[in-house]
Amino acid sequence: MNSSSSTMSFVLSQKGKPLLVMDDYVFRLNKITNTTKYYRCENRDCTATAHTDLNNVLLKVNANHSHVIEPEKKEIRIFKQIVKERATKESTPIPKIYEEESAKMILKFSTIAILPSQREMSSSLNKARRLETPPIPDSSIFGILYLYTRTIENEEFLCVDKFIKRKTRILLFASNEHLKMLFQNSIVLMDGIFSTCPKIFDQVFTIHSIKYEQSFICGIGLLPDRKKSTYRFVFEELKGLAVRMNLVFSPSTIITDFEHSLADAIISEFPSSNQYGCYFHFTEAVYRQIQHLGLSSGYCSDGSFHNRLNLRVAKHHPNIWILIRCIQGEEIRFNHVLIQMIGGLTCRTKTAATNAIQQRIDTLYLRYQNNEITVDELLLGLSYVVAKNTSAKRKK
Repeated sequence: MNSSSSTMSFVLSQKGKPLLVMDDYVFRLNKITNTTKYYRCENRDCTATAHTDLNNVLLKVNANHSHVIEPEKKEIRIFKQIVKERATKESTPIPKIYEEESAKMILKFSTIAILPSQREMSSSLNKARRLETPPIPDSSIFGILYLYTRTIENEEFLCVDKFIKRKTRILLFASNEHLKMLFQNSIVLMDGIFSTCPKIFDQVFTIHSIKYEQSFICGIGLLPDRKKSTYRFVFEELKGLAVRMNLVFSPSTIITDFEHSLADAIISEFPSSNQYGCYFHFTEAVYRQIQHLGLSSGYCSDGSFHNRLNLRVAKHHPNIWILIRCIQGEEIRFNHVLIQMIGGLTCRTKTAATNAIQQRIDTLYLRYQNNEITVDELLLGLSYVVAKNTSAKRKK
């Protein structure tokens, strides 16, 4: 066989060993010297061999195989490798991974006929997933492996890991790029997420910064409670990180929900900052009152980051390791979106309906500022906007 015309690729065996695939024949690594890797056909009765250098460049091949080609086996190996890799790196349920990858590969009938079923593969995949996952802690006192303190690109990521008091721990994840953006921008958003928080903590506390008219997640914390002292501790830690970077953490505008302890902590730590309630949380609060008065029957909305994190986690109250992996994935997304924005990408264009609703809100606040309406009339008007927006969403 002419080695220059051979198609060559590499896959991994079920035990993680490298396999050389050449023209649909599979070779196992036999030995390695200082200059050469020696491969042998995986069929023990076959004498075909192949040699590559240490950079996997083909040097020599003896492709006189004594058996017929079986391309289906190669496809199955590739399928198993992809499914196993996803199973060990994601929290997605294994049946879903199996279904998604089998649909993506568009396998031939002859391959499907001998492909192991999801049930047959589940045991080995669950075992592989367990081997990659540390023991799941049942309290806040646990060790964190080095892998979970770094970004996927192996940069420092766990910037705060401290106990406020016995059994009360705070973890804060942020890369240097996250912190740099947070400290250099004047508008900050803060919010808590509860359904995706591990049970050994109380909430996932997120800190966002606005740049290029886009919200960027700049810090994700795991907090033990919702006390003012806890929030102040987080802010003091961030101020200390800013000092070490020769920067200052003093945003001019902070947008939050309507949590009293968080608002009080912000007033204490950032007395010169302007604090505003997030409209999303405001409409939720207004709508709770609407429901109480019987003016409507349902309301469902959420922030894009919340939705994205929920999709990544794919379950309520995941274990700590699943959540950290999802947070590491968010750090990759942060870098990609930031580079795209620097390269000229613009924010998604607002729809006509969104602009119309925003105009109504602006008009109501302008009337209130001009003393044309009272506070009660402002709230009533906003409740109509919320109800109208909800009605439109329910019709879609």
